[in-house]
Amino acid sequence: MEPSKICRLPLFAWTCAESEGQKEVVPMCPKHGGAKTRFGTFGTGMIVTCHEERNHLVKLCNRQEFEAERKEATARLYPSPQREEEQVP
Repeated sequence: MEPSKICRLPLFAWTCAESEGQKEVVPMCPKHGGAKTRFGTFGTGMIVTCHEERNHLVKLCNRQEFEAERKEATARLYPSPQREEEQVP
Protein backbone atom coordinates (compact mmCIF):
# COMPACT_ATOMS: atom_id res chain seq x y z
CA MET A 1 0.00 0.00 0.00
CA GLU A 2 1.28 3.46 -0.85
CA PRO A 3 0.56 5.76 2.12
CA SER A 4 0.39 8.83 -0.15
CA LYS A 5 -2.43 7.29 -2.23
CA ILE A 6 -5.45 8.57 -0.34
CA CYS A 7 -8.71 9.86 -1.76
CA ARG A 8 -10.98 11.86 0.56
CA LEU A 9 -14.67 11.82 -0.29
CA PRO A 10 -17.82 12.70 1.73
CA LEU A 11 -18.34 9.28 3.37
CA PHE A 12 -14.75 8.07 3.80
CA ALA A 13 -11.10 8.59 3.07
CA TRP A 14 -10.10 5.70 0.76
CA THR A 15 -6.81 3.94 0.12
CA CYS A 16 -5.56 0.82 -1.59
CA ALA A 17 -4.88 -2.31 0.44
CA GLU A 18 -3.21 -5.44 -0.86
CA SER A 19 -4.52 -8.81 0.27
CA GLU A 20 -3.49 -12.18 -1.13
CA GLY A 21 -1.77 -10.48 -4.05
CA GLN A 22 -4.86 -8.47 -5.03
CA LYS A 23 -5.30 -4.71 -4.63
CA GLU A 24 -8.58 -3.41 -3.28
CA VAL A 25 -9.79 0.14 -2.63
CA VAL A 26 -10.94 0.27 1.01
CA PRO A 27 -12.23 2.90 3.45
CA MET A 28 -9.86 4.17 6.13
CA CYS A 29 -10.54 4.60 9.84
CA PRO A 30 -10.42 8.34 10.67
CA LYS A 31 -8.94 7.54 14.11
CA HIS A 32 -6.39 4.88 13.02
CA GLY A 33 -5.34 5.78 9.47
CA GLY A 34 -3.07 2.79 8.91
CA ALA A 35 -5.27 0.20 10.59
CA LYS A 36 -7.05 -2.54 8.67
CA THR A 37 -10.76 -1.97 8.11
CA ARG A 38 -13.40 -4.49 7.19
CA PHE A 39 -16.81 -3.90 5.71
CA GLY A 40 -19.91 -5.93 5.13
CA THR A 41 -23.55 -5.68 4.16
CA PHE A 42 -26.68 -5.79 6.27
CA GLY A 43 -30.04 -5.31 4.54
CA THR A 44 -29.57 -2.24 2.35
CA GLY A 45 -26.67 -0.92 4.41
CA MET A 46 -22.95 -1.30 4.92
CA ILE A 47 -21.03 -1.52 8.16
CA VAL A 48 -17.36 -0.53 8.32
CA THR A 49 -15.25 -1.51 11.33
CA CYS A 50 -11.63 -0.92 12.33
CA HIS A 51 -9.52 -3.70 13.82
CA GLU A 52 -7.11 -1.49 15.76
CA GLU A 53 -9.23 -1.43 18.94
CA ARG A 54 -11.51 -4.47 19.19
CA ASN A 55 -13.44 -3.92 15.97
CA HIS A 56 -14.77 -0.45 16.72
CA LEU A 57 -17.44 1.00 14.42
CA VAL A 58 -16.19 3.42 11.77
CA LYS A 59 -19.52 4.10 10.04
CA LEU A 60 -22.88 2.71 8.95
CA CYS A 61 -24.06 3.86 5.55
CA ASN A 62 -26.29 3.02 2.60
CA ARG A 63 -24.90 0.25 0.35
CA GLN A 64 -25.58 2.17 -2.89
CA GLU A 65 -23.80 5.28 -1.56
CA PHE A 66 -20.88 3.13 -0.38
CA GLU A 67 -20.49 1.40 -3.75
CA ALA A 68 -20.81 4.66 -5.70
CA GLU A 69 -18.18 6.34 -3.54
CA ARG A 70 -15.90 3.30 -3.76
CA LYS A 71 -16.16 3.41 -7.56
CA GLU A 72 -15.29 7.13 -7.56
CA ALA A 73 -12.34 6.52 -5.21
CA THR A 74 -11.06 3.73 -7.48
CA ALA A 75 -11.25 6.04 -10.49
CA ARG A 76 -9.35 8.77 -8.63
CA LEU A 77 -6.70 6.48 -7.14
CA TYR A 78 -6.18 4.54 -10.36
CA PRO A 79 -7.17 6.74 -13.30
CA SER A 80 -7.27 4.94 -16.61
CA PRO A 81 -4.70 6.12 -19.20
CA GLN A 82 -7.54 7.02 -21.57
CA ARG A 83 -9.16 9.27 -18.94
CA GLU A 84 -5.84 11.07 -18.31
CA GLU A 85 -5.43 11.73 -22.05
CA GLU A 86 -8.91 13.25 -22.22
CA GLN A 87 -8.01 15.74 -19.45
CA VAL A 88 -4.88 17.06 -21.21
CA PRO A 89 -5.72 20.30 -23.07
